Amino acid sequence: MKRFLRDHQVGEMFTGFCVLRSKDLRSKRDGGTYLALEFGDRSGRLSGMIWEDAERLYHELEVGGIIKLQGRIEQYRDSLQVGVKKLRRATSEDDVDATDLLPVSPDDPEESMGRLNNIVATIGNPFLRGLLENILEDEKITAAFKRAPGGKLWHHNRLGGLLEHTLGVCTICRFLSRMYPEIDKDLLVAGAILHDIGKIEEFRYDTLIDYTDRGRLVGHITLGAQLVSERASRIEEFPPDLLDRITHLILSHQAEFGSPVLPATREAFLLHYADQIDSKMDALWRIEGDLQEGERWIFVRLLDRYINFGEDEPEEDS
Repeated sequence: MKRFLRDHQVGEMFTGFCVLRSKDLRSKRDGGTYLALEFGDRSGRLSGMIWEDAERLYHELEVGGIIKLQGRIEQYRDSLQVGVKKLRRATSEDDVDATDLLPVSPDDPEESMGRLNNIVATIGNPFLRGLLENILEDEKITAAFKRAPGGKLWHHNRLGGLLEHTLGVCTICRFLSRMYPEIDKDLLVAGAILHDIGKIEEFRYDTLIDYTDRGRLVGHITLGAQLVSERASRIEEFPPDLLDRITHLILSHQAEFGSPVLPATREAFLLHYADQIDSKMDALWRIEGDLQEGERWIFVRLLDRYINFGEDEPEEDS
């Protein structure tokens, strides 16, 4: 069975292909330079240092490029890293399998898309169902939806992660609609399906996950709202108020995290918190997978707090 960067234990040698995620030329105390690198493959990311010939390699190596790496897995303070022995740029003769370079959702994309289409079929509002069918019957959109990541680093940052996250938010929203039957279930579920649809254009994911030019200039929230507006215009007599309400769910779902408007309907509040639950639970699952044996607490910068993983330490016998 093929093994990847983070499949190896401390002290083991790694030889294989990975992506150069970042490079930084830094100064030594003696006036020389060294190169700080980050490598990645489908198992995750590890950093490494090159102490000799740093300037030449800095100009030779390209971020996003595939490299052949040989090194030893080491532990520095609380983190794993690669002690680099040798590396070079990959060539066409290396015949690298691109599917080895990025993490992949464990879920089957065809099965997941089938589940999503089954959810669409339960929506009673003919305009919302027609809008979703118009979007999801577009083969180009569907192909991107099945492959796109849900994020760059924080949550669902893997191929197929967007569809995985969308189904997770749908599941939470359908549960919430049973708790709060007074809300518009069709609107809420449609919002769950469409809230991140703009990510099919926001990210590129060839050798690493990064933003496209449109993703940086416009962002997935606006891209999603534009797509929904354009597709609704194809549906005869689509109610303007309904379009405003579904657009509001897309525009407000990140609330204080970058949305142009804040939630102003009950459905928008529920979607925002459903999105937060699913994204944060996935992020914590990913962080837990990177913990060292016996490690129970870790400071998560984006949450600005320590998070506990695992059981409390056993009390000593008195």
